[in-house]
Amino acid sequence: MSEARVDIQVDTRFQQAFTAANLDRLLLDVAETALSRELESGPDHVTLIITDDVALRKLNLEFMGYDEPTDVLSFNTMPESDGDDSGGWPDVEGEESDELGDIAISYERAVAQAESAGHDVAHELSVLTAHGVLHLLGYDHAEPEEHKVMFGKTDDILAAVPISPGVADD
Repeated sequence: MSEARVDIQVDTRFQQAFTAANLDRLLLDVAETALSRELESGPDHVTLIITDDVALRKLNLEFMGYDEPTDVLSFNTMPESDGDDSGGWPDVEGEESDELGDIAISYERAVAQAESAGHDVAHELSVLTAHGVLHLLGYDHAEPEEHKVMFGKTDDILAAVPISPGVADD
């Protein structure tokens, strides 16, 4: 696989806190690690959007049918794999895109969930980023076995990307 490309777009209201805590570098590392571990071939460009509850609520209603904010949503721009769990994408004739998809994360949900769980926002955003990438790659957690696999992979990704001393705790 070629080197993954991850772009991060942060809502201006959260930019100062995000930059001060060096979260951009951390989330880039998490997304790139997830892609390098799980994607053997195919599109590898992901856009990570850090926004608010209002935006996630609108997206959740429009695409999932739930009129409530959520923490993370993934929007895959490629067709799903043909059931092959190899992590690769089928060849699509005439398509040369490297776009895997977009991940939208509510910074407000991440802060609230971190506080509720008793860990820092950097950890929560890392979990949500890994979770979003895994969804882009076709993983789900609707069934107990899927849940076990997906959250096990999330733990493995996070273990490979330790939070550095340069990342501030909230």
